[in-house]
Amino acid sequence: MINLHNLASSLCFISCLALCSCGHIMTKSHTYQKSSVVTINGAMVGSSVKPMGGKPGFALSAMVYMAGSATLDGPFIWRIEAEGNKGEHQSMVVHRVKVTTSKTKRSEWYPREHLGYRMPFVPFKKEPGKVYAHFQIPGKLKVYPRTDGDITILADVSVKSTQGTGRKLVKFQLQSDTTKDVEFINLPAEIVKGAQKDPREWKW
Repeated sequence: MINLHNLASSLCFISCLALCSCGHIMTKSHTYQKSSVVTINGAMVGSSVKPMGGKPGFALSAMVYMAGSATLDGPFIWRIEAEGNKGEHQSMVVHRVKVTTSKTKRSEWYPREHLGYRMPFVPFKKEPGKVYAHFQIPGKLKVYPRTDGDITILADVSVKSTQGTGRKLVKFQLQSDTTKDVEFINLPAEIVKGAQKDPREWKW
């Protein structure tokens, strides 16, 4: 019987010899599911988070195949994100943000002096006809899924388009979630050297 895990590892190792960096990592994440989206002035707006804490156990270097495991947990970097139509949507502003936790019953407004920036919608050639605007909120969101439970993000957001400006106070529900995953990483040489930046990427 063919061992698929060993086969995948062998193929990835061979790819390394073709000027690639590759490896695999088993990850357990204590995180939050991405929120559903709402429509503001024709743009689809949502919220998501990325774990910043945990116990990494993996390193990847060029031309070397490595394997390991990691546990990801809070605190998080977080953002409000929007998808619009090219030639129509122009910018997004996050005016106010409030976070409420279901288990620990914390309820806090984020300092308004760090909000209010106008974020332009920008295109990405791999997604023709679409434009994206993200406001990554400064600092860390200090919540922990196993302790704090689900979180609710209340956001006051405006979106400017060629038709004018629309503004709404919207609520995003982020459910706590624990996932286990094995991810195979393959970084071709052209990616290592650099490629067009995806406007949907996180700022670390």
